[in-house]
This record gives sequence, structure tokens and C-alpha cells, in this order.
Amino acid sequence: MATSRRAAGLGLLAYGIGTPLTMALIGSPGGDFSAADVTAYVSSGHRLTAFLMAYVGGFAALGLLPFAARFREEVGSAGRALWGLAVAGTATAVTGWFVVGGVAVAATEGGARVQGIARPVIYLLTEIGNLVAVCGPAFCAGVIAVLLAVRKAMPVPLRVLTAVAGVCGIAAPAYFPMAVFWLWAIGFGIWAALSRGGAAQPTMTSASTSAPSGSPATQTAVRAG
Repeated sequence: MATSRRAAGLGLLAYGIGTPLTMALIGSPGGDFSAADVTAYVSSGHRLTAFLMAYVGGFAALGLLPFAARFREEVGSAGRALWGLAVAGTATAVTGWFVVGGVAVAATEGGARVQGIARPVIYLLTEIGNLVAVCGPAFCAGVIAVLLAVRKAMPVPLRVLTAVAGVCGIAAPAYFPMAVFWLWAIGFGIWAALSRGGAAQPTMTSASTSAPSGSPATQTAVRAG
């Protein structure tokens, strides 16, 4: 059964809202090093929150799958690549969030010996986890956005915004471009969820190369019928 546009849009919305929400609430140390932030992250009062938010981030990443399941039908021969990028992005995100949450679990189960590990080491683990959980999937989704901008029929303003957002997703490790990417994910998700359903729209390539009704090939087909 084909995935509806509404389901695809809601999937991208889940990813576009759930991922930044997890980033904001999980408290995983990243960016400039702060021993106080690391200590707070592995403290007994924050460990449960960190692990639960890792689950939220993992479930949010699953939203890329219904989004890709629908839109791979609308980019012609690039559909397989789009689907592969979505699967890779989802798997990367789930892995990354469990690396980040796993630090809190290790602090809980390992007791004083683990909690006494040097703060820069814990920071190293959480920063790597952040990159895997957030920037890796954003890279994949950014390439998907570029594919959509190039291959999918859509209004010109939306095409331009999609291309720009795709580049911002690819450049997510630079941090600041992520805001543009998340805004696009939310906006495009809303647009997809509210747009009319039905059959997948033809790609730009297929639409431009299809033979007109009055062409010799079409007339020959009619006479043959």
C-alpha cells in the first residue's frame, strides 16, 4: 500500500520537531567544553531524562522512513538513492542517540568508577554521539532535499528553499546552518501533509521528455490500437 502524502508530511514533521526537541532537552555536552555541563549530564538526577530523551530522538528519526517511502516515487530514477539515504539517516540517528544515552546508562550501572572518569573523556563520547545522532542524519536528509529540489516538480520558491535547506543540512556540523534546515523540515512537512494526495507527481525529467499527444509516436500508437 502506497504511503500517503499526509503520512509522509507527518513523518518529516516528527523528525523536524522531535530532533531539535531532543537536542534541547537531553543536555548532552557538546560545543565548548564545560566540566560543569559534563558533571550535570551524568548526575543521578539527570540520567533518566537523558535516556528517555534518547528514545524520543530515536523515534523521531523513524519519521524519515514514511517521508522517503512516499517521495521516492516522485523523483524518478533517483528514488532508490533517496530511500537509501533515508534508511542510512535513520539508522545513524538511532545509533547516535543511543551512544549519547548510553553514557548516562553507563554512569548509572558503572557506579563510582565510571562516574570518576575524566570529564574530557565523557565529553568526547557525548560530542561524537551528538555528531552521529544529529549531523549524520541531517547530512542524509540534506542530500534528499537537494534531490527533491532537482528532480521533483514543485513551486519555484519552494524549490529554491529546499535546495538552500539541503545545503544547510549537509553543512550541519557547522551548527548555525541547522536552524534553516529544521525550519525547512517543519515547513515542508506541513506542506506535504496539507497538499492533495493521490498518485505521485511526475518528475521534471519524465514530464519534460514525455511525448505530446500529437507526436508521430502517439499517432502511431493510436493507429496500432
